[in-house]
Formats: sequence, C-alpha cells, structure tokens
Amino acid sequence: MGHRVISLKYRPQDFDELTGQEHIIFSLKGAINSGAIGHAFLFAGPRGVGKTTMARIFAKSLNCLKGPTIHPCQECQSCKEITATRSVDVIEIDGASNRGIDEIRNLREGIKYSPLHSRYKVYIIDEVHMLTPEAFNALLKTLEEPPANVVFILATTNPAKVPATILSRCQRFIFKRLSISEITKRLKEIAEKEGIKITERALYYLALRADGSIRDGESILEQLSSFVEGEITEEDVFKMIGLLANDFYLDLLKKIAQNDLRGMIEELNRAVENGADPLEIYRGLVGFLRKTMLIHIGLKKDFIECSDEEIELLRSIGIDLSSIINMLETSLKFEDTVKRSINPRIALELLFTQLISNPPTEINSQGSKEANPLSREGLVANISQRSPRLAAIVHQVEVVQEKDTIILNVKNEFQKKELLKNQSLLEEIIHKSAGRKYTINIQLLESPAKDNGIVKTIKRMFDGEEVR
Repeated sequence: MGHRVISLKYRPQDFDELTGQEHIIFSLKGAINSGAIGHAFLFAGPRGVGKTTMARIFAKSLNCLKGPTIHPCQECQSCKEITATRSVDVIEIDGASNRGIDEIRNLREGIKYSPLHSRYKVYIIDEVHMLTPEAFNALLKTLEEPPANVVFILATTNPAKVPATILSRCQRFIFKRLSISEITKRLKEIAEKEGIKITERALYYLALRADGSIRDGESILEQLSSFVEGEITEEDVFKMIGLLANDFYLDLLKKIAQNDLRGMIEELNRAVENGADPLEIYRGLVGFLRKTMLIHIGLKKDFIECSDEEIELLRSIGIDLSSIINMLETSLKFEDTVKRSINPRIALELLFTQLISNPPTEINSQGSKEANPLSREGLVANISQRSPRLAAIVHQVEVVQEKDTIILNVKNEFQKKELLKNQSLLEEIIHKSAGRKYTINIQLLESPAKDNGIVKTIKRMFDGEEVR
C-alpha cells in the first residue's frame, strides 16, 4: 500500500477518537441511544475541525450491522465501505462543484430508492452554502419531508449564506475552533505513533500556527517530518512556516514601553530578512497585545492560552491597561493597510510610529486621565483614527499653541504641501477633540545652511525661482 498522508491515516473512525467537540458528540450519542434520529443536520464551523469526519462517524453508527450504536464495529461490510468512502448508501456531495439545480434533481430522484444493504441512506453535502438559490429551492421540499430511511447532513464553513428556510429544517450543531492544548495533545499522539521526535515548544508553536484547525496542524507536522532530520525544534517551525518566537513580540512590547522606535524597526527588519512574513508579524503583534490586555484584566490562564512564564513576562512590561487598549485599537485600524500594501514592511513601520506615540496624560475635573488634544502626541492620536498617513507627517513636525492658533513648524516642502492640502481636515479634528475652533498656521522652518549653486538650480527647476 502506498504512502498515506497523516491527516487521512489518523482520521478518527469512532466518536471517542475525535478531538474536541464534546458537546456535539454528547448530543449525537444521545440521539443514537434513544432512537430519536433526526432527518436533517447542519454541521457549521471553521475548516479542519472535524465536520465531515463527524458526519462519516455518525453515518457509520447508524448503518453498522450491530447498530444503531455509538461504537461502530469497524468490521462489518457497511463500516468498511464507509471508512473507504465507497458505500453506495452514504453519498458525499461537494457543494462547491455540484451546486446547480440539475445535481439536486438527481439527488431527489435517488432518494426515492431504498438503501441497498444499509439501514439508512445518508447524504453528506459538504460546503452546502455554495449551492445556487435555485438548487436550495429544489432541495427545500425534500429536506422538509424525506423518506423515513434518509438522513441529510449539511456541512458548511459559512452558515450565514445558508437560507433561513433550510436552516429551520435542520438540527444545527456549531463546531468550535480547537484550543492550542487540544491540538498539541493530538499532534503529540500522532508523532509518537509515527516515530517523529519533536520538542514540546515546537508542538506549541505548531499548534499555534494551526489556528484552531487540527487538519492544518497535521499537515504542518507531516511537512516538518520531511523537512527536518532528527528532532524537530521550535527553530525548525519558525524557519519553515515563517512564525516568530514569543520573545520577538515581548521585545517589541518592551521597546514600545521605552518609546524605542529605532529598536522596533531594527527588530522588524531582522525578522523580515530572516524570512518572516510581515503579515504574520502583524497578526502576532495583535495577538500579543490581546494577551497582554486579557492578563491585565485578570482572566484565567486557560482562556489566554499562555504559559506561566509568559504571563509573568507580560505582567512585567510597564504598559498600563488604557495604553494597551489604545495600541490594540490602533493596530486593528491598520489591518487593511498592512494587507493591501505593496510593501507591508513599510506599513508596519508606520504602525510602529503610532504605537510609540503615547500621549501625555492630564487629570480632568472628574479626576480621570485624558490626552492633551493640542499637544503633538494628542494630535497624532486623534488624526491616526482618520488618516494614519497624515498622522505620521504630524508626528515629525513641531507643534506650538498660541491663543486661537496652532502653529505647525515643518521641516521641508513636502510636509508643508501635504499639511496644506489637508488643512481643513486638521482643523475639523482639532475642533472635535478640543471642543473649540483653532486656526492652523503651517510654517516652514528655515535651514541654517546657506543655499549653494546646486540647491538654487534645483529650486529653479522645480519651483521656478529665479537664481540671484
């Protein structure tokens, strides 16, 4: 027999072999034991969490020669055929490629015939949300009143796209994303059976990268086993999938607390040059800010999915809860910018400039802390909500307040041009944040160096100035 990939070789064949989803297993076992088998089920949840596997095990439990039973024998003809996906009474349909009305008409014709040698005829329609509206309409009546020996199992990653008329005729089961500990435990069992040596830290980062999907974790494990000779370490995981260690994000948070923009950009560039994906760096940073926020709130370790050591390190970082929330909000506003940028590294560098712009705090009449909206840091914080690009420019200028005027001393013509172009927006933001109107005066700081002949020539070429 040829090589079988891990995700197929170790696919669960019994309810007790499934990882997670205990609430669904309990309900289906109860239905089997009581004999109250519904005629239509909807399995909804993210990819790789066991929807199709659960459907096959349920079909096997219903049709086992010794059943219906919660423990299929795996030896009878029905069990073997379902395991090999060649049972004529358990029909799997891919909703993405068989989405038209003709396919559903064929299904309706087949329903009329009794199972050949099984107790139930089971239709498993995967990615059912991909069916056309006409196909859903054709399925509707059959789904409402199928023959007594027919069971429908609809699986989808996007239940919002399934019509309400279909949903109302199904028993709905929502599959959850698997936790890091659940994925780690499952992958460790597979690694031991396959003779794959892998460290605990490598398993942790592999499960973290799987993002709740056991199938993704199994695929990465198999790829690592081919990629690495000997024991798989966390460094091997980082090299292959572009993930970064927790230490990288801890260092970033420390540099944010120290307002060390240069150090942050140096860390970023080193990571990118070593093969890290800027988008993965962004996701990791947002994830760490979230963890830090949850730790400050005081949630339990199991919910945060951090080790005791990481929790203590995150607690030791000198950033208060309000600053963490502000940074998390700023980071989330940059998501589209990072994803769509032709150079996401630059987008991340721009994000870093916003994260270290922690505005000074003042005590208001109610005794609570708030940022001074007329300071440079306060302006940057307010402007970044409307235009991160404009906020980056304001971050580089000198801000002076004189009665009803805000003076912006810029260093070059580019800054002056951009600020003049957006002057009305700046005045609107200041009015809204300060509660009164201010006039903006944009001034170009004089350079201490005298213009030489080359500078005058360039000015004449671009600005039309006369050389004197």
